[in-house]
Amino acid sequence: MEVKLITTVVILSILLIITIVKYILYRRQIVNICRQMAFIRENNTNKIIYNDIIEREVLKLTDLVNLMCEEHKAKENILKEKDRRLKNALAGISHDIRTPLTSLKGYFELLESETDIKKRQIYNEVINKKLTDLTELLEELFMYTKLQNEEYILELKENNFTQIVLGTLFSFYNEFKKKNITVDVDIDEEPVMLLCNDIAVKRMVSNILKNAMLHGSGNINIIYKIKSGSVEFCCRNSINTPEEIDISQVFDRFYKADTARNRGSTGLGLSVAKELADRMGGLVKASIENGEFVIRLVFKTI
Repeated sequence: MEVKLITTVVILSILLIITIVKYILYRRQIVNICRQMAFIRENNTNKIIYNDIIEREVLKLTDLVNLMCEEHKAKENILKEKDRRLKNALAGISHDIRTPLTSLKGYFELLESETDIKKRQIYNEVINKKLTDLTELLEELFMYTKLQNEEYILELKENNFTQIVLGTLFSFYNEFKKKNITVDVDIDEEPVMLLCNDIAVKRMVSNILKNAMLHGSGNINIIYKIKSGSVEFCCRNSINTPEEIDISQVFDRFYKADTARNRGSTGLGLSVAKELADRMGGLVKASIENGEFVIRLVFKTI
């Protein structure tokens, strides 16, 4: 009996010692983690927490905190990048608006003082072109602003999708000609009825074509195909430096590839096109294929 009692006391004593030791070790590690977390908070850093004594439970806690820090850092970087783009975009938009206004003022002054009919005609053409560019820019900004409003409803009705797409494509004929851009087309002309918004479809296709003209380095290839259960509009254009384009970001608001830095791009065109497609149940995809930038616009047919 006494032996059993002694044995029990010894075992309990050992367990108590182990418990105390574990408590001290855990407390030391928890205190260490708390100190490092306090340092992270006070210094606004994402320093990885280091734990010199490996205990499974504490190690899990350390890993969890480190993961939270890494996720916070990633989100912070994304927000910084978005903020940088927004500031650059606002500066670019301000420049894009101010420049034509200043130029218009100058041409209006020339027009007032000019008596030669031919020169006046040239000035009028320049003024009309700049007014058109400015109007398109403001319309793009207006559409972007509307799409940011969650309460904005895009009214849909049954339309001849083929007619809208091809009509928009043909409206670019003179602009293609002025810029000496050859457009190769492969199109199906059969009517396709879709539940869509005709103005939004025109805007989508226009933005895709403008993007090709603005950033392309060669001819443009347009494919419009009616398939079983869907219709696809595809625009392909050659680019000199495909490595400058981040495909994962081309539909982000205010994204500009290096090829677009000084070409009058707001960085909104493809973003607006995608948001409009999303609201009408369509799908827009971008890819780089054999040195070409490819945009595909796909809608399911009724």
